[in-house]
Amino acid sequence: MYRSGQRVKKTLASAISTDGKLYFQTLPGSMTGPRYKEFLKSLKRTSRKPKFIIHDGLSAHRAKVVTEYVESTNGKLRIFQLPGYSPELNPDELVWNSLKKELGKRAHRNIEDLTENAESHLENLKKKKSVLRKYVTHTYRDIADNV
Repeated sequence: MYRSGQRVKKTLASAISTDGKLYFQTLPGSMTGPRYKEFLKSLKRTSRKPKFIIHDGLSAHRAKVVTEYVESTNGKLRIFQLPGYSPELNPDELVWNSLKKELGKRAHRNIEDLTENAESHLENLKKKKSVLRKYVTHTYRDIADNV
């Protein structure tokens, strides 16, 4: 049971596809290489098409267990590492901005309440494929305009 002053960690992992599909998982504890590998495995199972994952420099994303797993997929999963602090290059950051804005509107009684509200918002966002597609096109249109 959670008591005030205790640190409780949960991790949300998400990915957005170019066609407006949102995938996410809630995981216990901090993000680690093995947890990120499991998230990537769940993405790979969503279809037979190759997946291109854009991620930031979080150490869990660069863990040996992750790179070994990606290599074992024989090109079915490809990783593109973003340069240091560059959220403007990652469409998934718009998902996180939406989530932070929504969660900031209310008080949360405990970690379970916070998690439930986060998952509810992401489930609702999943239904808005046109919004999710705009997150991708907006990000990369801006990049193309600035090149």
